[in-house]
Amino acid sequence: MSSVKVRLAKKTGFCFGVKRAVEMAEAALKKKGPIFSLGSIIHNKQVVKSLARKGLEVVNSEADVTGGTCIISSHGISPITAKRIVKRGIKLVDTTCPFVLKAQRIAKSLSDAAYNVIIVGDVLHPEVKALLDFVATRSFVVKDGKSAARLKLEKGSKYIVIAQTTQSKKNFSDALRVISKKKCAGLKVFNTVCKDAEERQAAALLLARTVDAMFVVGGKNSANTRRLYEVSRRALKSTHLIETEAGIKNIWLKNKASVGITSGASTPEWIVNQVVEKILKKGAVL
Repeated sequence: MSSVKVRLAKKTGFCFGVKRAVEMAEAALKKKGPIFSLGSIIHNKQVVKSLARKGLEVVNSEADVTGGTCIISSHGISPITAKRIVKRGIKLVDTTCPFVLKAQRIAKSLSDAAYNVIIVGDVLHPEVKALLDFVATRSFVVKDGKSAARLKLEKGSKYIVIAQTTQSKKNFSDALRVISKKKCAGLKVFNTVCKDAEERQAAALLLARTVDAMFVVGGKNSANTRRLYEVSRRALKSTHLIETEAGIKNIWLKNKASVGITSGASTPEWIVNQVVEKILKKGAVL
């Protein structure tokens, strides 16, 4: 195989919110007592396994949090669930990403002002599930412009539109374009797409346009990683989503003069470095 030039995106490794969440979890693990995480603190298997080895027990039901401390994931938690846990005398360590907290505050504040809430995102994602419980009025979740077209808004009602923080700017804009054409008493728009997610997507797109193949490194259950993959693949079909260096296939490097590497916000730098090292061992150059 001839030499392949490796280029890294401007942003790789943990984003601020994920770094903060992991550091808070590690600090909690130094204290006495059982430490639980209600769901994965971040969407990265390798990091979650590392925290588990240090004593973090990941559970999927609040009933399985039997005492001690419960860590709220970076995706946030339903305020209803949080109140129930605290009522049982269990300490909460809230690692919710600041960008997610901002979306929650907007949803609650405008809902309290009689606005119905439209969320552009994945209805099954933990961030969206938690966000819905901050809304006292009617709420709707739309995946994209196509599903937004099926929305039936009441002419006499007021609505706000917000985004799951890991959405792509394009997907949010596409859905918003459709929603804005519908007639209602009032419509407010809040772009709650995470700034880091926007910057990573822009950098990945720029890189994908200048290389022969792209590797997007991150958990396959990570929404922001999947979004990076989608953005990159629109520009370059030879885009591959891998969780670790073990996912690299030789065929993907064949006859490629250059490859680009980017990572999801929940992917640690050490995993990115391992991907780079494996490609370099195959005869690539930085």
